[in-house]
Amino acid sequence: MEKMEAMAPHSPSIGTLLREVARLHVQLQRSCVTYCGGTTTTQCTMLTELGRSGPVTLADLSHRVGFDKSWTSRAVEHLIHDGLVEKVASTHDRRTVQLSLSPAGEKRLNDLNDTLNALAEQTCDHIPGAQHEMVRASLELLQQALLTLTNEATAQEVPGEGGTTC
Repeated sequence: MEKMEAMAPHSPSIGTLLREVARLHVQLQRSCVTYCGGTTTTQCTMLTELGRSGPVTLADLSHRVGFDKSWTSRAVEHLIHDGLVEKVASTHDRRTVQLSLSPAGEKRLNDLNDTLNALAEQTCDHIPGAQHEMVRASLELLQQALLTLTNEATAQEVPGEGGTTC
């Protein structure tokens, strides 16, 4: 009996589980998003952040999504060309241009959100109904913990370097 217990695999760590859940979730999201109006993962990321933050500068958007500024600029230009994003002059500084969703961009974002929410519902179909509230409560705790870590990391950033230490 002791030999069987010794040979039983150990439970994965919380870190391993979290990384695997995130990997699988992102993988499923990417496959779903490509079927939503031909939206790329990068476009989805940009549209989601613009929808979350409202009008922002290119530099702010780049920082928020974690992409290089030149990469973000190219992605934004494609979104502008597709009529999903608009450039708007800042009300505070006429030299600054802010990016915001166009009405077509807002529609695309709503479609994306509907698609991704449906994916979450499909995922819950594979979890016993009696455990849905436990999963929801756990996700809320995880979200709050990650938000706290994100805020702490942002407070520790070195100006001009754009990075944090773990």
